[in-house]
Order: sequence, then structure tokens, then C-alpha cells
Amino acid sequence: MKIRTIALLVIAFLSKNVLASNFDLIKDDTAAKLYYTGNELVVKTAIDLLIDDSKLICKHPFEQVNQVGNHTVVIGIPDREPAFRVLLEQNKIDYKDVTGKWEAYKIITAADQLFVIGSDPRGTAYGVLELSRQMGVTPWVWWADVTPGKKAVVTITTDGEIHAPSVQYRGIFLNDEDWALMPWSTRTFEPTPRSGAIGPKTYARIFELLLRLRANTIWPAMHECTIPFFFVEGNKEAAEKYGIVVSNSHAEPMMRTNTGEWNSRERGAFNFLSNEKQVLSYWDERSKELAGGENIYTIGMRGIHDGRMQGVNSLDDETKVLHRIIDEQRKILARNNPGKNVEDIPQQFVPYKEVLKAYDNGLTLPDDVSLVWCDDNHGYIMRLSNPEEQKRSGGGGVYYHISYWGKPHDYLWLASTQPGLIYTEMKRAWDYNARRIWILNVGDIKPHEYLTEFFMDMAWDIDAFAGDKIYAHRQNWVNKVFGDIANKEINHILRQYYHLASQRKPEHTAWNQVEDWELRKMNPKNRYGLQPVKDSELSFSEFGDETERRLKGYNEIAELSMQVYEKQIPAHLKAAYFQLVHYPVLASASINKKHIYAQKARFYAESNPEAARTYSSLATAAYNEIAALDYHYNKDMLNGKWDLMMDMKPRDLPVFQAPVLPELSAGNCTPLKALPIEAKPFSFPANRYQESDRMIALNAADYTNNIALETIESLGHSGNAVRLPVAKKINAKQPHLEYKVTTSSNGIAKIKLGTIPMHPANGKAMRCAIVIDKQKPVEVTINAEFLSKKWAENVLRNQALNTVNVQFDKSGEHIIRIYSLDEEVLIDQLMIDFNLERKHYLIPVPFGDCSTSSMT
Repeated sequence: MKIRTIALLVIAFLSKNVLASNFDLIKDDTAAKLYYTGNELVVKTAIDLLIDDSKLICKHPFEQVNQVGNHTVVIGIPDREPAFRVLLEQNKIDYKDVTGKWEAYKIITAADQLFVIGSDPRGTAYGVLELSRQMGVTPWVWWADVTPGKKAVVTITTDGEIHAPSVQYRGIFLNDEDWALMPWSTRTFEPTPRSGAIGPKTYARIFELLLRLRANTIWPAMHECTIPFFFVEGNKEAAEKYGIVVSNSHAEPMMRTNTGEWNSRERGAFNFLSNEKQVLSYWDERSKELAGGENIYTIGMRGIHDGRMQGVNSLDDETKVLHRIIDEQRKILARNNPGKNVEDIPQQFVPYKEVLKAYDNGLTLPDDVSLVWCDDNHGYIMRLSNPEEQKRSGGGGVYYHISYWGKPHDYLWLASTQPGLIYTEMKRAWDYNARRIWILNVGDIKPHEYLTEFFMDMAWDIDAFAGDKIYAHRQNWVNKVFGDIANKEINHILRQYYHLASQRKPEHTAWNQVEDWELRKMNPKNRYGLQPVKDSELSFSEFGDETERRLKGYNEIAELSMQVYEKQIPAHLKAAYFQLVHYPVLASASINKKHIYAQKARFYAESNPEAARTYSSLATAAYNEIAALDYHYNKDMLNGKWDLMMDMKPRDLPVFQAPVLPELSAGNCTPLKALPIEAKPFSFPANRYQESDRMIALNAADYTNNIALETIESLGHSGNAVRLPVAKKINAKQPHLEYKVTTSSNGIAKIKLGTIPMHPANGKAMRCAIVIDKQKPVEVTINAEFLSKKWAENVLRNQALNTVNVQFDKSGEHIIRIYSLDEEVLIDQLMIDFNLERKHYLIPVPFGDCSTSSMT
């Protein structure tokens, strides 16, 4: 009976002709033929891209044919193309497991043909471009000049699995485009006499990138400096060609970009209360223009540009008016789309800034509207759907930043958000059922290449990610971009780059803030409330001089990157390496050197003028290094392809300006080796659980109890933060972290607990309890109110550091336990310090070491 059953299964399986097998996309330097008879625009676009890509790979590229023969890729959508369905049935290929799904595809072989089967046009296009990925062409082939190597043979293995996105709408927001994307587009790539008119040539390249990344949504650039998307001829058609859903940001209701579209001279005030007729007409016009198209409409209303709604005097007024506004907006959508139910037209409500207060004040939304939650602009999601909100038919989403202009300080220059943080917050969002819309604020796209792909890969396949797979994703990405060239070195460089930036982003190395409105009151000319450059909190004297440890880390990866760039990267990949690795690493190193050396120059100005002059010289040299890197990026590289795309000083903030140096009389510079040392020698103790230098410093992952918890790579100052579940009670049976330590001191000590500065998912507190031996638990609150002083400190540090005084009754062995009280928290580091007067910035725990021997 068993043998007969197995035989029947084998016969059934073979009859479908879908055994996993190989197919030569390219053989003998010749690509396969392509067969597609459908009329879907985005599929034709993907095929054109595949053909162009193959021209980079082999001598004889893909070409389209009118009939199916041997060595042919057959492409189609069985639901929409009867002839393709017949071909599938003739080859006994099952396609019904694909049909009806959202943006799904599968690739299988039958005889000497390869079938790309899509559930819909975008899904089919993703399947086509998967073939391009298999050939070695990355999404950054144009946007980062990642030129693939030549191949005479490319063989792929098919398994017939269905591939479909985890998140329905996945895309980017082009924001703060004033200093790079807009000038580069309008003056370098697509010159135009219309100031600020980012046109279809540029958007076609952006949409191509999104298609390659398997993204499907755009929030277009919308600052005052930019002509609105729909005001530039050809933009709408470019989106349709690449299958991109056009939506708008949180501040732009009903597909209108108010900053450039609302004409107050013609229409009056953008005030629903006093000018309702004009406002409704304004929304109605755009809705008619886009009738029948594929868009996601933002509903509700704010001010002209990212400000509070005009005309309301109280929160209750705002809530009441928003109810009326949303009702009228829904009527407009229903009226202009007679063939659809209004519930079937994608709509989103973004409870961002003051709008969240109105939502919490009782604003009710139609059930089909998607709730798109936001982070705090610095990567920490502020709110997620509660159990009732998770039941909404419109689902939830997230608007997430890896670039930002505003409090407490911008970060518009480089891209240094830890990948582990993106994973943590977006996985958390997924777990709270925010699965319909994910939008990433990418600023100007460059230099956010890797983080953008990381985010989109998560949105495409959430199950491929876990806390212990972050480094693996980066390693795979490095391999796809650079092949087997310097993989070990590049991964080490990037690991250290994100780690050092986790302690302080490059844009935050001046230790100052923006939007200090008290300063603006004192000086109205200080329009943006910019604080001057300040001394860092890094200690010159503690732990072997924290500043020198930081510089050592940056110098090591900068020097290694220089060796890789000059000696290992081949000519056809040098531009790609410069953009993706070399520039951000060297620029980060230089801005840190600029500020640290300038601080040392100011420190020694009176006591050691010669040393001060040397440090001043080093600080100035570091500033000039950034300028030289900038010049190469814009002018020298690729004959100026990216001219105006890289700006070393967006908004010309104090952090980017020439170093703040002391006034010194003329004199000699002290030789570098003779510069003064104040700090006593420091080395990390061999036994980290034993007191040394009157302290014990640990990473959270150094816990000693037997409990299996998720640790998240590339997260926190430790680079390996621990996810701690909630304890129902404080006892040994509940989830907790335990550390067995030995002190040689006793008495009062400071416990310093470093955590990831998260916000509660549903507006509650996030607390931890610290228990020393059998003492009474000490509670600490790790979340901080948005825009508060503590919140600003946390996001600039990328760590919430809470300090409490505790009593150690005796020296010797002790047990420290940490519990989560409200919802799961991410524990980063722990320090016990008996030196109550010690001032320092970092918890002194090693992160690997600054040598190539620690490369992973």
C-alpha cells in the first residue's frame, strides 16, 4: 500500500512537469528569447529593462519573438491573457495557485522554456526583473553605478514557489530635496528653465529604481522649491509606465501639494471654516483629473505645509471640523469614481504631530481608511494600532524616517541609521498589524541606497528577517554589489560605520540643536533657532580618552577603506564603491576629526598654545578632506553625472561649517607624537563581570541566566541589543536578564541602564525594574515625552540612558536582575559605577576591536 501511494504521488508530480530544474538564461554568450503577447504597460517596461540589462552581461542580449520555441522565456498573466493560459495548460503547468493574489509571481521550467507567471501586471514585472537579479544586476545598476560583470553563461534553478509581498503598498517619500535631488535633477540630469521642475526623465529613473526594488508607491517631492508633481508634464504618465501608485504625504490631502498648488490670491485662505467652497472645489478638481487611476488619497487636513489646520481655536474645534472635512472628501471621491465603491478607493489617515491629538480626542474614521502611524522622525515609532484598531478593514501602516529636517537636529547628509533599528521597529509594526502601507522617507535617495533596499526587502518578505540575520542581509548585499571582491573588508567597514554612528550620527557631532526658539526670540535673525557648536560629552580623561577611542575606530575603517578603494576595487566598480562605502565612511571620519580636534584646540588654547595650533591644523585639514570628497563626488566622478547630488552642508548648519577654533598668536605647531596626553592608560578588563577601575560595564547580551531571548544585531551602542518580554511578576520564574558580578567596592554606586529609546505602542509607560540581590526593585522609565529635553537627548545619543543610585552592602558576588514591566523593551548596556563623580559619554564596553582580525 505504501509503495503504491508513493508511485501515484510521483506520477502526479511528474505529470505537472514542474520538478525543480535548471534553465540557462544565458548560454554561449547568448541570452534566451522572450515571448510576451500581452498589453500591460509595466510588464513591457520590465521586459525592456531586462533586455537593456542583458546588454551589460553578454554579447547577444535578450530579444523578443512572436512564437514560443526552444530556449524561450514565456511571460504572462493567465487571468488576463487567454493565449498564455492555453500555453500553461498545454504544458500541464498549474497557475491557479498564483491567480487572485496581490503582485505575485512564480517562475518554473517546462521542457526548454522558462515560464514567468504573474497574478497581475506588477507581479509579472517583478518576476521578469527577478531574472535580471539572477544575472547579477542589482537595483542600483544606474543609481549607484553598480556595473555588473560579463558572463557567458547564467543558469538559474527554478522551484515553482510563489513570491508575493508581505506589505501591500511599499514605497518612498522624496523629502527635503532642496539641496540635492532638485538641483541635480533640474540643472544636471534634466536641465529645465522652470525652476524646481523635477520632470519625467528624473521620475522615470526613480520609478525604475522602485520597480527594481519591488516597491510600488511614491510620495513625490513637495517642498516649496519644487514644482508640484502633477504640474510637470509627463510625470503622471511616467508613473503609469512603471506601475507606480502615486500618493501624497501626511500634509497633502486629496492628492494636492499645497505648497505649490494652493494660490491664495485666487482662492483666498486655505481655511475650511471660512473658505469651504474654494477648498472643496480645489480637492474636487484633482479628484476628477485622477478618476480611474491608481492612487492612495490622504484624507483630513492640515495647514499649507506641515503645520496645524487654519481657523480652529481648540482641539475640540479641530476634531469636529475634521469629521466634516473627511465626510466631504469621501463624497468627492465617490462622485468622481462612479464605477467604484468609496470603500474600495485606497485612503490613508496619518496621525502625525498635532493630528494625533485630534485622533485621540475622539476623531472617528471610516473603517476602510488605513491608519498610517509615524516614528518620531528619528526612527522610533511613536504609536501603533491597539487591538480594536487592528481589526480595521483598511489596516495599518507606517511612515518611517532615515532622513529628517527638524528637532532636535537634522540628519540630511549621510545615511547612518542602524539596520537593526529599522528591523526592530518595522517588525514591531508588522506584529501590530501595520501591514498595508510602508513609506520610507529617503530624503534625496542618495546616499541612502543600502538602507532603502533593506527596508524594501523587509516589506517584500518579512519572514526572511530576524534579529540574528541583519548582518547576513548586509553580507548578501555586499556580495551582490561587489561579487567576491574584498567582501571581508567591506563588511567589517560597514559594521563599524553603523556602530560608530549609533553612538552619535555624523550630523550630530557638534552637540548642538536646531529650532531653539528661545534663541530666536533673543535674535530674530536666527530664523531656525540654531545653537552654536558645543563641546562634546566625550571625555578626554576617562577610559583612555573617549575621543581618541572614537577617532581610532574611524581612522581604522577609513584607512582600510582607502586600501580597498585603491588596491582591490576594479575600475568598473570604483564609482559604485565610492558612493556606497567610501564617501560615507571617510566623510564620517573627517567630520568627527574636525569637531574633536577643534574641541582639543579650544581646550589647550591657554595652557598649551603649540598643541592648540596643531589641533587647529588637524581640524582644518579634516574640514578640507570633506570638501575634497564632496568635489570628487560631484565633479570628478563619472564626468559629473552626480554633480549637485551631494551637499556636504545641507542648510549650512553650524555642524557643517569650518571648525570653531581659538584665536592663537603665531607660533610653532607641536609635532603630532609630542601632543599632550591627560588620560591614564586604559584597557578593557579580561573578566568583564569583575570590578575594574571602580566599575563594571556590560553589554545586555552578556546576561548569565539560562533564558533564550532574541538579540538584534546592529542595534544599540552594544551592536547586539536584547529583546526583553514583559514579566507579570518580579520573580525568578518570569522573563528577566540576570548578571552575576563581583565587586571589590561597596556602598553607593550608580547603575546606568542603556536601552533603545522606544515609545509605547499604545500610549502607556515603558518601565523596567532593576533588582540588586534581594533588595526592593528600583523602577526606571525608559520612554520620554516627544519633543521633551530627555527625548532630544535620547534620539541624539541613540540610547536612553537612565541612572539610579543603589546600595551595595558589601563587596563580593552580587546578582543584578532586570525586568520589563509594561511591554517588551530592548536592553542595550549596563554599568555599575562606584565613582559617583565620573563624567563620560559611553559605557566602556568593546565592540569587537579596531583591527581587521575582527572582521565579520
